[in-house]
Amino acid sequence: FLMAGYFYSIVSIDKSNFKKLDIDEIKEVELGIMDYIHNICKEKGINYSLAYGSLLGAVRHKGFIPWDDDIDVLMLRSEYNKFEATWKSYIEDNLDHYKLWPEMDEENYFMAYCAKFFDTDTILNEYFSKGKVVEYGVYIDIFILDHIPIDKNEQKKLFLDVRFYWKWSQHVQRHFKRWNKFIRKYQLPFPSLDMMANKLMERKNRYNRELTPFVSITQDYQKKKDINLSIFKYEWFHDYILTEFEGHKFPIIKAYDEMLKSSYGDYMQLPPKDQQIGHNIDAYWR
Repeated sequence: FLMAGYFYSIVSIDKSNFKKLDIDEIKEVELGIMDYIHNICKEKGINYSLAYGSLLGAVRHKGFIPWDDDIDVLMLRSEYNKFEATWKSYIEDNLDHYKLWPEMDEENYFMAYCAKFFDTDTILNEYFSKGKVVEYGVYIDIFILDHIPIDKNEQKKLFLDVRFYWKWSQHVQRHFKRWNKFIRKYQLPFPSLDMMANKLMERKNRYNRELTPFVSITQDYQKKKDINLSIFKYEWFHDYILTEFEGHKFPIIKAYDEMLKSSYGDYMQLPPKDQQIGHNIDAYWR
């Protein structure tokens, strides 16, 4: 993927002349990114919360979980839309060393799962199963919450629809690049990335105008287990408080105890040693 003078791909580039970052340096870069995101949100009145392991780390450790190496945040769809619009407007006239991969961006390996905000002065390799390596910068994951129906069967149908179009969007994005360009150039009504992406976003946005009592990362549906680990109460995202995180102050939802219990149970109890594992990454200064 060629973007803004940098090359991000699943093919590793030569980093022999780059300085490798240790885990503490990676965390310092992440904290710098978080300060940057926080200042944008504070200035524009955009609500967000630390999420998942970052929320747990803030509450239990006042910072990173000792074995963790990334930061996650959550935004309601309405808040994320404001954030993305603000960023796109700002970056038109500025050359900051940050980049937003929007949720529905062709360059985004995690297409439609989350947005990524990263530091372009760094390179980060993330290693996945089956030997796949993705290369970008040290990043913050922004997970986006959409409203979902109340009925469990309707929820499952929505999750399956989202999963179907998400998988197809990824497949078409990776394997039909020339076809996508041809369809877009001549605006042909044939299956393409744009068509799959539009259908996916239609599903994800279906209940947002209703402001139903539940919100979710709709892709977080575990088909084999028939569960979604990211179903939350909408009312949890009405109130936020600032909390300490590695000497910084970032917002978390006021109902953090309810969220953490729903995700982790007795969240103050440390997991077994064999579960204290970070991500499979390495990172470098350019």
